[in-house]
Amino acid sequence: MNRYIKLPGLILVLLSMISQPIFAQQDTTALTPAFSDTVRGIKILQAPEEIAIPFAVVTKAALNNAVSAVNAAQLPKLPLSNLSGLLAGRLSGLWVNWTGNQPGGGNLTYQIRGKSSYAGGATPIVLVDGIVRDFEDMDINEIESVSVLKDAGTLNWYGLSGGNGAIYVTTKHGKANQRLVTVDAQGGFQTTDNLIRPLNSYQYASLYNQALTNVGQAPAYDSAALYAYKNHTDLMLYPDNNYLDEFMSKSAPTQRYALSFSGGSNRIRYFTTLSYFNQQGLFKHTETDNFNSNYGYKRFNFRINLDYEVNESLTVTLLSGLRSEIRNDVGDGTTAVLNNIYNLPPNAFPIVNSDGTYGGTSLYQNNPMGQLQSTGYARTTTNVLLASVMAKQKLNFITKGLSANLLFSYDGYGNYGDGLTQNYAVINKTVSPAQSYRTPAAIAYRTAAFQTNTKNNEVWMGFDYDRNFSGDHKVTASVRVQQYVSAAVDRLDYKERMLAGRVDYGYKGRYMLGFTGSYNGSENYAPGHRFGFFPALTAGWLASDERFLKNSKVINYLKIRGSGGRSGNIGPTYDASGNVVRLPYRTLFTRGAGPLLGSSFSTSTTAYLVTPAGNPLTTWEKIDRINIGTDVSFLHNALSISADYFHETRHDILGTPNLPGILGMSIAQVNSGKVNSKGAEFSGTYNRQWGKFSIAVNGNITYAKNTVLVRTLSNGLEGQSQEGRYVNSGHYYIAEGIFQSQAEIDASPKQTLSGLVVPGDIKYKDVNNDNVIDAKDDIATDYTDIPKMFYGFGFAIRYAQFDLSTQFQGVEGRTINLNGVFHAGPNGLNQLLLDSWTPATAATAKYPRIGLTDNGNNTANSTYWLRSGDFLKMRTLEIGYSTPEGFNKRFRFKGARFFLGGYNLLTFSSLNKLGIDPETPNAGRFTSFPYVKTYSVGINVII
Repeated sequence: MNRYIKLPGLILVLLSMISQPIFAQQDTTALTPAFSDTVRGIKILQAPEEIAIPFAVVTKAALNNAVSAVNAAQLPKLPLSNLSGLLAGRLSGLWVNWTGNQPGGGNLTYQIRGKSSYAGGATPIVLVDGIVRDFEDMDINEIESVSVLKDAGTLNWYGLSGGNGAIYVTTKHGKANQRLVTVDAQGGFQTTDNLIRPLNSYQYASLYNQALTNVGQAPAYDSAALYAYKNHTDLMLYPDNNYLDEFMSKSAPTQRYALSFSGGSNRIRYFTTLSYFNQQGLFKHTETDNFNSNYGYKRFNFRINLDYEVNESLTVTLLSGLRSEIRNDVGDGTTAVLNNIYNLPPNAFPIVNSDGTYGGTSLYQNNPMGQLQSTGYARTTTNVLLASVMAKQKLNFITKGLSANLLFSYDGYGNYGDGLTQNYAVINKTVSPAQSYRTPAAIAYRTAAFQTNTKNNEVWMGFDYDRNFSGDHKVTASVRVQQYVSAAVDRLDYKERMLAGRVDYGYKGRYMLGFTGSYNGSENYAPGHRFGFFPALTAGWLASDERFLKNSKVINYLKIRGSGGRSGNIGPTYDASGNVVRLPYRTLFTRGAGPLLGSSFSTSTTAYLVTPAGNPLTTWEKIDRINIGTDVSFLHNALSISADYFHETRHDILGTPNLPGILGMSIAQVNSGKVNSKGAEFSGTYNRQWGKFSIAVNGNITYAKNTVLVRTLSNGLEGQSQEGRYVNSGHYYIAEGIFQSQAEIDASPKQTLSGLVVPGDIKYKDVNNDNVIDAKDDIATDYTDIPKMFYGFGFAIRYAQFDLSTQFQGVEGRTINLNGVFHAGPNGLNQLLLDSWTPATAATAKYPRIGLTDNGNNTANSTYWLRSGDFLKMRTLEIGYSTPEGFNKRFRFKGARFFLGGYNLLTFSSLNKLGIDPETPNAGRFTSFPYVKTYSVGINVII
């Protein structure tokens, strides 16, 4: 690991650079200790009272909306490729769900207050400094805060884009007269976990024979072959390969380095950061004389934010970020390599023949060693430019508190691909004469070319107004016009226009009313149907400022707030094949061969209708939202609690139309669905300090029930309607155990899911009582992989220079279908199926009989394969030591912190005994990257 992490030398260099005592701020609820901005040493400060919302920063007392927020100072600095993974369990209402583990991949999805639509396009938007952008690949040093917007009062600012909630990210700015230099370095490794347990050749051959004898067929492997596999008497004729051990490392290094500068004067302020991240892949045998094909991800981030006070009335701000990402992959692709590692039979062939050639057969022509060493590599470089220019001109000469504002953004994304190609031959030496397969090819350059090029432009301009009248009346207002264009060479442009406004009134700082609205349109809809109006009202009462609570010794702060309105959401339209339909209101024609309906048109003029036909009535989803909440503090503000109740009804959800087949064509989806969502969320913090000891505790929990009210169904069979069921719930056969005898089969309803039904097969419930088990018994259920409840909690403890912090995330009420996982592996055989049914194990078998063919009865989606997807995970853990004040003064710098950290270190789940991760059950199986845990060591120095 020293090859990648050279911390001792780095520490000496950093200490030699120390020059000035500068402090960084720290938040009370921070789980990663930093440094105070006073000279009294390290301590926990009070939580900030300002929260970022669209194009504004408001105090907590003035906020009437449902917003949860976290400062970047509260997030640990870990060498992870997905920054947003650090948010898991930290913000009420936000569910961060891991979907994969590949370095530099899109491994996360988000949901805010559950999933309130069964259609596509149900994910929240992500905004960076008010502009729709990704932030997963940003460096944490760039981030100031993250807010989750959850109610109509904030979301309606974004019109058709805010229907599913929003994650609002702000980047850092410099502070006047606070020069600061920060150096971060972390290094560590990621270790694999929950990999599929490979069968050895003896186990595989025994299970294969068992699958054949279960249906009365002769075994494929005789006793001599089984003996040879078990005792390794001839590994060329009877190979026994463990592809996981041979080609997959148990760990891979990861590292991150960052350098930041900030400061300035009252007139010019700056913040800039430069970071480097490197995460290596897990494959072995990838280094050759000409290349290294291992999957790897490198990223360089650079950001500079400038604030310039041109004069007393004009401020100009530049926000710019550059990112370069390099992904290296095997020539055949990681997916293909993992497919072989997980799914090749262990006795398929000797990996390398006695003469050094690659082994293979006519059936198995892909050799993992050949893939890793002799197919070259593919490299993709992604370059990203994110730039925004903002200007604010005060117009006090017109009226006090008025200002004009302009924001222009330009984002560019481009991919460039290059690499080397090669091919190899495999030789089967077990036959005479030896047989060769595949065509070898010498190493050569891949075609180097730009692959994609996307440019996004967004303009916001308008006015702000902020004024107090007579000390009792406060009015703030904003109005903006917006235009957005996204252009790429391989598609039509996406365009959007909007007028957004917000006005808030406060009386004596206690009574508040507000309005937010937008008039938004999209070219995705037919002319005359493109624009809609999305209003919302908000109200708040700061009860703790009333006389009857002003001097309360119990309640220090009490705010009651509410909001309601109608939001919109652009749901993507799909055709019958699941392809996204662009401009779904249009019907397109194309030329085809042959006459049309027997006409005499020539083939050069014949045209036919391309389905789906257009639907000019396609429109957006409409969401009616209500949110009622309260914020309260006790014990001299040491304990703070927030609670919200929400209720939403979503109309006009896009779905498949139920049309008669006599039409001869399909049309684009129609707005026909309706979903109801309701629930509650709670969050709280507790902060106390006693001398050198301090503690900060946080927790949050969200309950969301999302129920389908209306949804069209093409076949209309009884019991199969999703109406009244949870969103994303599945259809399953109801399993009633395992048949133990032919007599039991004869006495049960006829099962038609496969041609063969024998003892050891799953028995299903005859739902419709027609004495036949068929597709009509596959019924709608409430089993869904969307959790009904998700929560998080954590704490930070400090004593003198030592600190310990952790954060957990958990979900409840989630069910996952493990049908595929139980049948993963070569020919669907794996270690789990060693406990499958046989006549000898009928009383103790955990799973039905195995079969290689005609086994549809046991592989059908049924409740037999459902398992609880609930889990509790320790997402982060850090142990740190901060240098004492005397040491800092001696070396003329503000402080340093050394720490050990980890991510995804512990999982509490009923699936642990099966070696399956409940969050990403496919990890380490099929073609998926393994589940990984991250361990790191780091240093943070502030100069």
